[in-house]
Amino acid sequence: MTSLMPIFERLAALIPGQWEKVIVTALLIGAALLASHLWARYLSRGAISAEKRRIHLVWARNIIWFAALLIIVSVWASTIAGFALSVAAVAGAILIVSKELVMCVLGYLYVTVVQPYKIGDVIEFKDLHGRVVDIDMFATTLVELDKAGQRTGKVAEFPNGLLLTHALVNSSPNGEYALHAIQIPIPERLSHDLDHIEAAALAAADRATAGWREEAIVHFQRASAENFIALPSGRTKVSWDFSNPEHLVLIVRVACPVDQRAKVEQEVFRHTWRALSPAPQV
Repeated sequence: MTSLMPIFERLAALIPGQWEKVIVTALLIGAALLASHLWARYLSRGAISAEKRRIHLVWARNIIWFAALLIIVSVWASTIAGFALSVAAVAGAILIVSKELVMCVLGYLYVTVVQPYKIGDVIEFKDLHGRVVDIDMFATTLVELDKAGQRTGKVAEFPNGLLLTHALVNSSPNGEYALHAIQIPIPERLSHDLDHIEAAALAAADRATAGWREEAIVHFQRASAENFIALPSGRTKVSWDFSNPEHLVLIVRVACPVDQRAKVEQEVFRHTWRALSPAPQV
């Protein structure tokens, strides 16, 4: 114990008259760690889904640490103010060096205030496409998805500062349901009967979305009223991409749960193709 006394005396010399603030800071950090751990254990015992559990965990953790940081800054406010006066000449250089760090914090404030996306949303950002699983003060974490909406098993991150300079696409801004466009290439041998193709695609889409079609329509009507935006009705529609006349593409737009887009796309394609293919001759 006596061997530790010189160390404490040196620390006391480095921080004269500030030990109360140091102790309060250490207690606040410990309390924040304990609160985050207890909240995570509480959520693990609940009967909520994993996605909602992660949403509650991320936001509670950010609120706890933001409150702790705010209290620590207020505790050290007088010391910081005095120190800031003595390093005013260096502040400009520090700001230039840490510009990316400051932009990340500003990007986090942008996400918090504007909420362009939240936990569970599927977004496209630069070359990334995935579901948001974590948002902290410096970066956003995605579970990567392929073009069919299936998980690739990879996790991607991007700094929040990039949100201030790059456009972002949110594929699930309206909550549980999203509009999904399915592209079906049509062979030239079948292009003589477009009405038959459209009827087959509509029948396949109605069959794939029968379990939630009416609920999705009500959902989009409610979202339009709440957001004061004229959103699509949510009804199944078909259209044609004839930019290349030699390769017609049928586009089937359906409303479906965000996490079932890949399944619906495969089912619509299979049933449409089966209806268009001639029956095998025995």
